[in-house]
Amino acid sequence: MPFQPIKAVAFDMDGVLVDSEIVYLRHQLEVLHPDFPQVRETDLYPTVGMSDAEYRPFLAKLLGFSQHDPEFQRVLAAVSASCTIHFREILRPGTESVLKTLKGMGMQLALASSSPKKQICQMLRECGLGQYFDCVVSGEEFARSKPDPEIYRCTFRRLGRMPEECLIVEDSTYGVAAGAASGAVVAALRDDRFPFDQSPARLRIDALAEVPRLAACGGRRIQAAFFDIDGTLGQMGTHKIPQSVGAALEALRKNGIARIVCTGRHPIEIEQENLLPDLAFDGAVYLNGQICVLHGKTVSRNKIPGDDLLALKRFLEETGHSCIFMEESRIYCNRVDERIRLEQSNIGTSVPPVQQVDGLEHRDIYQVIPFISREEEQELLARMPHCKSMRWGENVIDINSQTSGKASGIQTICNELGILPENVIAFGDGENDMDMLSAAGIGIAMGNALPCVKEIADYVTETVEQDGILRALQNFRLL
Repeated sequence: MPFQPIKAVAFDMDGVLVDSEIVYLRHQLEVLHPDFPQVRETDLYPTVGMSDAEYRPFLAKLLGFSQHDPEFQRVLAAVSASCTIHFREILRPGTESVLKTLKGMGMQLALASSSPKKQICQMLRECGLGQYFDCVVSGEEFARSKPDPEIYRCTFRRLGRMPEECLIVEDSTYGVAAGAASGAVVAALRDDRFPFDQSPARLRIDALAEVPRLAACGGRRIQAAFFDIDGTLGQMGTHKIPQSVGAALEALRKNGIARIVCTGRHPIEIEQENLLPDLAFDGAVYLNGQICVLHGKTVSRNKIPGDDLLALKRFLEETGHSCIFMEESRIYCNRVDERIRLEQSNIGTSVPPVQQVDGLEHRDIYQVIPFISREEEQELLARMPHCKSMRWGENVIDINSQTSGKASGIQTICNELGILPENVIAFGDGENDMDMLSAAGIGIAMGNALPCVKEIADYVTETVEQDGILRALQNFRLL
């Protein structure tokens, strides 16, 4: 699902901004009980979120009247006239702070309620919230209010927004249905006192305080963050990691967001080179998705087919080029030449020891790194049909199995966590990060990223040295 920034937030009133639904229900019971003791609170649950026009026929049927019966008119008048609500007393905690935060983010705000306009204006006046709303719409303006989506479609038109640019905050069965039918993202406020059907909503929230983060993230609940290492967590070559990274990772942990390394590196390299000093992660995607680890347990392995390894061995014998081989517990190369020295130096990593590669096709190898030109890459891949490559230097590529990649690693970790890729954020800078950024709900390119990476990213942050990770996480209100 492509990332779509949220530009406007529309709120329902009753049950969302003010906790009025229970007040209405208890008032109805109090008025009806003397003459209709058989009516229970649960009988009135369907009225939550109803417009006045729909409420009349519902109540008449419930009480066994015709809508035009004078006695019913008397009961209806009693139910409607004598309910006094002090909105300030039932305003949801933190409501004004949330509205103020959203306005500070540049969001347009709307109030779209099935209640009469007079009642809406009373609430805004008593609670001092009128200044925050760009648009106020009442259900009495329409022949049919919620669950008909026209109230929200009209709201979008008045704001000058497309449905996909809007986040709707609702609670009731009717309200959620109207919001979902409008085409906008719907966040349903939980209320266990009522048997609402909130299943059409994309999101469920426990408090209005969650809304600014959801709006900042395009209507997504971010549950995991994936980070490349070289050029993302740390500077390319020097591996220097800004102090802000550690603080950002700890803040993510406190907010319940899983922190995952997503790299072409081998865990042995990371440990030997001390690439992630004093940084804590919940899991890792190693070798461009070939090995995935979560909470210290390896959850997937994807080795290169033996036939392809045999073809690689013959190619190396013919050309005399160097190549690094990565098994799960060791790293080695076949020979050392100028290319391997230069490319390894460029990323600040030592050349691994030389070992014999006899019987290579029988080994469990997860990634190979041949030091070859672009022309030679095409020739080699033609011999290794079950593999694919990713270039990260002038004369060097990573080769993995065809089914690998950082995107597949993200999917594996998401499956283990029980979440969707659309609910993750990913950070990268190189070509081998492009599939990862495209797979994530929000793909972030570092300020030092290649132009092709920036082009496909949802957001471009600052460079590593300029605290790009921290700034992006702050922008999306994940800290």
